[in-house]
Amino acid sequence: MGASGWTYYVGYDDDLSTVLGMLHRRVFEASDYFWHVEELERPASLDGLVELFADEEFEDFAAEGTHSILDIYQVKAAGSGDEFGTVIALSDAEIFDAFGTKTPTRAQFEAVYRDGEDLIAEFPRWSGRCAALYDGDRPVELVFWGYSGD
Repeated sequence: MGASGWTYYVGYDDDLSTVLGMLHRRVFEASDYFWHVEELERPASLDGLVELFADEEFEDFAAEGTHSILDIYQVKAAGSGDEFGTVIALSDAEIFDAFGTKTPTRAQFEAVYRDGEDLIAEFPRWSGRCAALYDGDRPVELVFWGYSGD
């Protein structure tokens, strides 16, 4: 199938790990993720999904992934190295280079991101980036974007 790009907007919170957990619950509860094994019932909980990923019997399932933020396990600070299953926050310099400002709006993000043609930062499949989006000088949203799936 190949990788899929994904983008999520959420209300601003400076605790990125908490936001990632909230996003996981939101996407899981809405069943807003790719499910390629029709004979395998979707799990009843996010923990059940994590267990499926870890079960060697379903290795092919885990290798395909969900093509969503559910394939991401951790958020790291700006400047961290890329790792499988990780979203990294953009640094101040990366934000300024991409948007010409330290306080980009959602409209500025969407103009630069261009419907999935990511001109903001390069990163490998099974990972992503995140950044705060602003209304004036006040952060109002976070955006998470990346690519996962196989």
